[in-house]
Amino acid sequence: MRTVPELLGDIPWFRRVPRDELRRVGDRFSTERLAAGQLLWGQGEAVSELGILVEGELVASLDGAEVGRVHTPDLVGEASAFFLGATRTATLAADRDATVLVLPTPDLRALRFQRSQVYASLLDQALRALVRRVGRTSREIAKHATGASEQPQRVEPGVLARLWRSLRPGGPSMPCPPLGPLLRRMPGLGDLEPAVGEALVARFKPQSYAEGEVLVLEGEAGDAMWLVADGEIDVLRNVRGDRAELLAKLRSGQQFGANAMIEMGPRTASCVAVTAGWLYRMDRDAWDALEGEAATRWRESTLATLASQIRNANGALSRALSVCRVPTVSPRPSPFAEPAGASVPPASGPHAGATGPRVEAVDAFHDLVLAAGYLESLPADEAELENLAFTRDDEAGSGGR
Repeated sequence: MRTVPELLGDIPWFRRVPRDELRRVGDRFSTERLAAGQLLWGQGEAVSELGILVEGELVASLDGAEVGRVHTPDLVGEASAFFLGATRTATLAADRDATVLVLPTPDLRALRFQRSQVYASLLDQALRALVRRVGRTSREIAKHATGASEQPQRVEPGVLARLWRSLRPGGPSMPCPPLGPLLRRMPGLGDLEPAVGEALVARFKPQSYAEGEVLVLEGEAGDAMWLVADGEIDVLRNVRGDRAELLAKLRSGQQFGANAMIEMGPRTASCVAVTAGWLYRMDRDAWDALEGEAATRWRESTLATLASQIRNANGALSRALSVCRVPTVSPRPSPFAEPAGASVPPASGPHAGATGPRVEAVDAFHDLVLAAGYLESLPADEAELENLAFTRDDEAGSGGR
């Protein structure tokens, strides 16, 4: 029978970790062998461990309905295990005989305290896994929605327009707000040490934008992310044909585009400036250049918000599909006043209390758009993020191993 360090050594994201370190951390993992149909974790349970599927296949179900499958090798429970106060979002059971390496959360925190390369590798893989899950959820939403407004296009200004802008650029009238306070509003970054905060600030560059400017165009390659410092930005998605739908409004303190920093791919939405304002931009080179505690804290913060986005988007998607199961619903304009992270109960909106297929389609479409909005704006739900407690080095200790 193969040992835990041998199993860990075969996993792609551990290939850069020295074998000596894998042997040192091996006894922190236990091996869970599941027969076909056997439960690993139940929906709603408190999170107490992280898993790595090394053999077999797992089925994820939400409220009794299958929502996905986990294949080897992949993380299990990565959306919750890196911070405290979370619960399982789905039930996981073996579809056939399976083997899972289980790491208790106290040991995960101890690895962070020790600055282990194993922890860094797990964190990076968790980010990649969540970005892929965002993509899958986004595609599922797109199958059930149709756009209702004009698709944004990037058009080069004419000669007269360029001349007018050179005389009156149309940018913000006020200087760019400082970045430090904005970073401390991000989940898990409220208590940044000065040196760590300075290291993060150094990786961002201020960027002004004009009213009506197309900042990001859906389908373009992503090579940067942004944090809104001042102003307002609309996020639009072209879900089908040549129409687009308003998904969210971004304001000061919200970031967008981080998915492309974690895993290369095309932009999934367009961002258009409603007002003139300021952004802070971090490109891929700056992201990759983050190191030490600054890199860890920034990735943990992004992981927490991605996890919240997916949780909220799946909830809205589930509501939509429970209301209207047909794949095509009637489009409508998007006069949504709620911010992207607002909680919207089922059957809400101007048609609440009414009945009939048209009202069901409208409510379903509202929830589909809300679900897509959750996937594009960070933070997605500030109240939920505040309930997630981040581990700190002085809370973990070495764990005696």
